[in-house]
Amino acid sequence: MDHKAQLARLGAIEDHSGRTVPVRTSKCLGICFEADVVVVQPSGEGRAAGGRPVWLGRVTEDELLEAVDDWIFDGGPGLAPLPAVLAGHVTSKDAKKPKKGKKPKHSKAAKKERRKAGKGSGGKGPEGASRPEKGADKGRAGSEKSDKAKKKAEKKAKKAKKAEKKARKKARKEAEGAGRG
Repeated sequence: MDHKAQLARLGAIEDHSGRTVPVRTSKCLGICFEADVVVVQPSGEGRAAGGRPVWLGRVTEDELLEAVDDWIFDGGPGLAPLPAVLAGHVTSKDAKKPKKGKKPKHSKAAKKERRKAGKGSGGKGPEGASRPEKGADKGRAGSEKSDKAKKKAEKKAKKAKKAEKKARKKARKEAEGAGRG
């Protein structure tokens, strides 16, 4: 998606009175999972007619920008009905990120059985396929694991450094106390 072109397209929209519609950008609206978010504010007339801001998510196609343009030209929230093509894109600032499907849980007995099957075939899994060695998978999952491990190690090192600093401070205080007494 060419975000600069999209922003230029939005900045060129005019309302029914020929006034260029003001466009503001924000780094974060808090619903990043909705991709490109456009909030259409009602005009003064639209607000007086009961119009409220409409949040649209996943506005990534020219067809959708064209629909936003037409809607604003027709009056926007409060004065013109929401175009049908935009109906599936309505969201809100309070939108919740969709939950990922849970992986099926395996029973302990099934896990034991898989281990036995793996050992019985000379270290090979089902259908005689050999298992990859640890660290052999350099794919995304492996890098995520290594990132987690790095963060954990950094956190542990930071804790150790803090404890060492605390111990030195304590030793200094004790030395000062012994020198005074």
